[in-house]
Amino acid sequence: MSYSELPIGLALLVCDTVIEDRRTLKKSLVGLFSQINVGKLPYVHPGLFLFVSLTGGTGEYPCEILCEHVDSAEKVFAMKCKVAFKSPYDVAELVFALRSLRFTQPGRYWIKVLVESMPLMMRPLVVTCRPPAAPGGAADPGQRPAAPPPPPPQP
Repeated sequence: MSYSELPIGLALLVCDTVIEDRRTLKKSLVGLFSQINVGKLPYVHPGLFLFVSLTGGTGEYPCEILCEHVDSAEKVFAMKCKVAFKSPYDVAELVFALRSLRFTQPGRYWIKVLVESMPLMMRPLVVTCRPPAAPGGAADPGQRPAAPPPPPPQP
């Protein structure tokens, strides 16, 4: 297929959960995010959802969705599927529940959607490593000190 015949990307979102109403088939995306803060690496993320929305296609297309680190190209996940359109006016909504994703280094990862092996959409997912606070409550030098406790109640 030529480039002009590829579907158009409408949305590529990362969230904690997707709820689908059985009666209306409407989807609610809960806890949208673009950054993961971890205490140490490597880190295994327990689970997230990807929501992909496409339109403008006719027929069936091979689709690949992957996540890789910007510098090392290390893949966190890669999956293939097919997306089908009855007419160019259809909107295809794909929901993927991903579990046990292993991130080995901090930095920017790209989540990419390829259709017919052509990049259609991509979005960053940033992983930051913030070690836990030192024992005894010593604050990280870049962190603001805790607020003083409130005064005792008046009798």
